[in-house]
Amino acid sequence: MLRDASGKMVLTKGWKIFHVVVAIILLTAIILLSVFLGLSRADGKSWMAMSENNMESAYYTLTDSLLNIENNFSKLRVTRDGNLAGEMLIDVAMDSQTAAANLAILSYSGYDMSALVKFCNQVGDYSKYLVTKLTGGEELSEEDYNTLAKLYEATYSIGKKLNAVKDALMSGEKIVTGLDEFNSQFTEIADSLVDGSIKYPSLIYDGAFSDSLEERQPKALSGEDIDPEKQQDNIAKILCDYEIKSVKYTGESDNGFTAYVYDITLEDGSNVYLQLAKKGGSIVMWDKQFDSQQPTLSVEEGVVLAEQYMQKQGYENVKGVYACVTDSVLYVNICYVENDIVLYPDMIKIKVSLDDGKIIGFEGLNYIYNHTERSLETPSVTEGEVRNMNFGGLEVQSVRLALIPLDNGKESLTYEVYGKVDNYAYYVFIDAMTGKAVEVLQVIDSDEGELLM
Repeated sequence: MLRDASGKMVLTKGWKIFHVVVAIILLTAIILLSVFLGLSRADGKSWMAMSENNMESAYYTLTDSLLNIENNFSKLRVTRDGNLAGEMLIDVAMDSQTAAANLAILSYSGYDMSALVKFCNQVGDYSKYLVTKLTGGEELSEEDYNTLAKLYEATYSIGKKLNAVKDALMSGEKIVTGLDEFNSQFTEIADSLVDGSIKYPSLIYDGAFSDSLEERQPKALSGEDIDPEKQQDNIAKILCDYEIKSVKYTGESDNGFTAYVYDITLEDGSNVYLQLAKKGGSIVMWDKQFDSQQPTLSVEEGVVLAEQYMQKQGYENVKGVYACVTDSVLYVNICYVENDIVLYPDMIKIKVSLDDGKIIGFEGLNYIYNHTERSLETPSVTEGEVRNMNFGGLEVQSVRLALIPLDNGKESLTYEVYGKVDNYAYYVFIDAMTGKAVEVLQVIDSDEGELLM
């Protein structure tokens, strides 16, 4: 399982050398930090309270990390030595996680960092994949090197745009002014990543249980195209916890499919950003401004509220599979459960205010792309056989069936084996047809958040 903004991190399959293991740990932590990253639109009061020095330091570190990635990608264009390439790719993976970590800090400014965060995660995860090939005795193909060359070009373009803000800060401008300028620069970068002005190759290596990057069609969209100007009743149902003052349709967004974008003002004066799929009107995402107060609800109560909200929106047979808390906001990952099988590819992410129990965010891209009617095979391996397998020193605490996404874009029916070794929690996923291990995740607990079993 993954962890997001709580600081919990997940380790994927072990690498063969210590430095590679370290790279995975650091990289995967950023995938967790990226859940909901950029979707929060905290108001100016919230982010103005942040330390200016921390924000400025984060920006400098971000640009330096991207420069390091660019330099290593540049060098990879002229080397075919596997050992040297592996060292450079490990550096890229670690710099990618550093870049994304500092984007997490900058995201508190309220600006949408999600496109750049996703790019950093893609770069790091692809680098990790190539290192795995090298440590497994394979050589990088010319196709691999061509992909790296394209990533170099994309990183160079991004770094060049970001340097405009760094130059402004170097000339004495305050971080607030710099971030205002960064916002406009980043908007240009984000648009360029979406519209193809900044080109980078399609990658399918995007981390365990996250949305893959291969070109694909959204499976869950159905029905007629909606009229964007006549969605008041639909929006009122979606924002059922709130009184709506006004709804403004602002245009279209491209998520690989067309979505309609709305800016909504609530009666309390706060704003909501919302996207509806053009085809059928499904919720793509929505996010509400939120000022953290003193929490009054428990994690368990918040998860129940998230599940109840999903049912109100017409999503049946769903369950919260894990959750974490940051600044009175509960982040819950919701999955479909079919015949007691957890369907991880169909994950939906919900944000709940633990101050008053209201839902303050929803993100459903995984669900839109992956949810479909499935014909799942009957396991050839029994639960009892799995429980009797040798997991080293793992003290097995639970076993359940789970459908998980694989790096190649396919799905695998597995047994999810949960247990602990020396107070460290692990998830081992065993192919339900072959009995072979297909994924191992380690959870590093922080002071925030509790894993839901």
